Amino acid sequence: MKKLLLGLLVSLLVACASAPSWQGMSEREISQWKAIGFDPTQAQNWRVRGFDPAGSDAWIKANFDVDTATIWAKESFNVDEAQVWREAGFEIDEAVTNRSKGLTPVRAN
Repeated sequence: MKKLLLGLLVSLLVACASAPSWQGMSEREISQWKAIGFDPTQAQNWRVRGFDPAGSDAWIKANFDVDTATIWAKESFNVDEAQVWREAGFEIDEAVTNRSKGLTPVRAN
């Protein structure tokens, strides 16, 4: 019985230690993440990729997930540019190639 309880206690401690937290963030930053509806896991996922709360919110509102936003941002597209290119039907590699030629997609009005 003692071994079982000790095992349960160790499992609980490991589970708690591995759960994402707000660690490394100021109270102000935490409140900004919370204000846009992020939990610690979401906030840390976006934060470690270089996004702040406002930027993350903008990418999400433009229908980008963290992986896709990261790819576009690494190619120096801001959220508005990425959204225009994607809505015009371009994949990231096509957008990069065409942008390097000085081209931009035509916005449908």
